Amino acid sequence: MNVVFDYILAGIIFGILSLTVARIQVNINASLSGNTFTLMTQRNGVELARQIEHDITKIGYRVKSPAMIIADSTTIQFKAGYMNGAVVDTPIIKYYIGTTSQSTNTANPRDYPLYRQQNASPSVRQDWGLTQFKMMYYDSLHNIIATPVSAGNLKNIRSIFVKFTVESPSPVISDVDTTISSINWQKLIYPRNLQRVIR
Repeated sequence: MNVVFDYILAGIIFGILSLTVARIQVNINASLSGNTFTLMTQRNGVELARQIEHDITKIGYRVKSPAMIIADSTTIQFKAGYMNGAVVDTPIIKYYIGTTSQSTNTANPRDYPLYRQQNASPSVRQDWGLTQFKMMYYDSLHNIIATPVSAGNLKNIRSIFVKFTVESPSPVISDVDTTISSINWQKLIYPRNLQRVIR
């Protein structure tokens, strides 16, 4: 009788240990998945910030007026000067966002693509995991210029505030909660050549 009781007790203890190990493994997998998505989200946010800052700081460099062509809360088009060796290339750059329905590659229902177009080339779709993208424009006295900026006011833009949120393409799923990793970035950028546009 004692032997049967020992077997039953051993089976119960083994079951408890198995459930504990399985639970720990689930938590480890969720943690690893969360870390992976967090790293991916941070990397996407940093790369997008670098790209936008690089392009916007070049607005107006060795460019004839007008440097700004379109200035809206989610769309911007401008002329920018880039040094390619000894030659200055002045392409027309345009950024604009897509819609959430165009983002079919992710499980996040809130993200949408960002498009970048250079000159008359086809727009390049960029899937960063954007869930927010907003721009505001300021004049030399640091007053906000209402968007969309009218053609007559484009020449008054002296700084551009850019704000965006990037989220992970998929949630970190566990039996406790569903978490989406996100990163926010914002910066007021002063394209110094906006004041020196060749008239």
